[in-house]
Amino acid sequence: MLGFDFDVTGTETVRQTGQTFLEKLRSENREHPFQQSATPFSIASDITGLALRYHPGTQIRFLEPCLGTGIFFSAFLHEADNRSGQLQIRSAHGVEHEEQFAALAHDLWAPAGLTVHELDFMALSEADLPKATMVLSRPPATQHHRLSSDDKIRAADAAEAATQFRPTGLTDLYNYYVLATHKFLADGAVSAWLLPTKFLHHTAGRALRTYLTRQVRLQRIHNFDSGALGVQGHREEILDWSVVVFTNKTAQPTDTVELTAGGEIFGAETSTTATHAELADSSEWHLFWQHGEAAQITSPLLEDFFFIRRGWEIPGGKFFIQSENRAWALGIQPFHMHPLLPPPDQVDTKIIGADDWGYPEGDNRRVVLTSHDDLYTLEEKDPAFRQYLETADDETKAAAQRPDSSRWYSLHLRRPAPILVQPATEQDPGPFRFIINESNGIAGPGWVTMTPNLGFAKPWFLNHDVDWHELVEVLESIPTPDPPAKPELSPSAVAALDATAVADWLASFD
Repeated sequence: MLGFDFDVTGTETVRQTGQTFLEKLRSENREHPFQQSATPFSIASDITGLALRYHPGTQIRFLEPCLGTGIFFSAFLHEADNRSGQLQIRSAHGVEHEEQFAALAHDLWAPAGLTVHELDFMALSEADLPKATMVLSRPPATQHHRLSSDDKIRAADAAEAATQFRPTGLTDLYNYYVLATHKFLADGAVSAWLLPTKFLHHTAGRALRTYLTRQVRLQRIHNFDSGALGVQGHREEILDWSVVVFTNKTAQPTDTVELTAGGEIFGAETSTTATHAELADSSEWHLFWQHGEAAQITSPLLEDFFFIRRGWEIPGGKFFIQSENRAWALGIQPFHMHPLLPPPDQVDTKIIGADDWGYPEGDNRRVVLTSHDDLYTLEEKDPAFRQYLETADDETKAAAQRPDSSRWYSLHLRRPAPILVQPATEQDPGPFRFIINESNGIAGPGWVTMTPNLGFAKPWFLNHDVDWHELVEVLESIPTPDPPAKPELSPSAVAALDATAVADWLASFD
């Protein structure tokens, strides 16, 4: 195949050693947004063999958008070697943005014909790479909230330019890679991607699922057993992985897709099929493996889109919570005062407004007193607060003490939640009353809070993007589970509400 002797097996052994070394170096950076353990060679080999079943002819133009150290190119060379020259490489390109990984891949595989590009794949234009007939890849599984705003915009632009589908800000990085690669596909090209299984049902995977049913011919999806890969993504272990194989050709609604699960790719434990039309009509593909039909599909829940919890039970509340007027009278500095929302039974409006300082509008306002400074610094910066701390009893100090802090008065403040929940009245259209919090007030006992997990890790990054009034209208359209009775308010009751309306609203921004 190569026209000269090349020790594929020996080079793969060197690659695995180098991969292990580089992973150890990278693991020291816990905040590395793209870190991801290697794909097992046996898995890469099976994926390559499966992809070759759908490849048009024997002339290969290879592309790996997320090269790493080149495991998929290695698997392809092994497969080609086993076929005794039946396959011919016409071109081979790999893109890798990490310098050390790109350098190792170049040193190992350039003699076999691989051109390594140390570039950001999302920044490439259609003219930068030749059209590929085969794409093999496991893209980074970086969660959306680990991506910067610039990374998201650049990735969304690349995906939209290639497919006309723009993922939402809730989309994890691997979705963008599959979509952005489309512009490099030759007619009839085969693509095989190893992806986290959650794309089959998460709302954020909608753009990818739409692409797979409308723009290409989906051939097969195989779901591995949970934990089969034994690899970790950033910060948390990703247990469930799937192989997605498709060809760049127009699909018919009646074309069938093979859906397998368990065991190995060439020895799956279960198998079923679904048509392109059935998949296109479904938002929860994972249920086809369970039931083989879309009728069993369940709706998304509010917990899929929001962090939902009770208000903050402030330790030592009698000491740390004071009226704003008393805090000022004591002479405590404002940077040690943090506004607290009024109790739910004192709020009868659907909007909690803010004054010029971000405090909730209204009378009899309360604040939480806390500081992260040591006592010596407090003596200089805020002697009044330092003196107030001397009045605390041992019970207060014990209640407030955090294991990770030596300063008992240093509370772990909660962030203000943009959406608050109260029990619904008879006049409220939905199962609960949803309130917009425009202030910096922290929700205390009695409240249930909702923090949208829409496109950034923290909701305050979204304030200029989200129309909270419109979102509350959407929340109010959610049907009551068992009318006419209104449900009892709890975080679990809010989390379990049907969120189809929210999913549809978010999809309007795709």
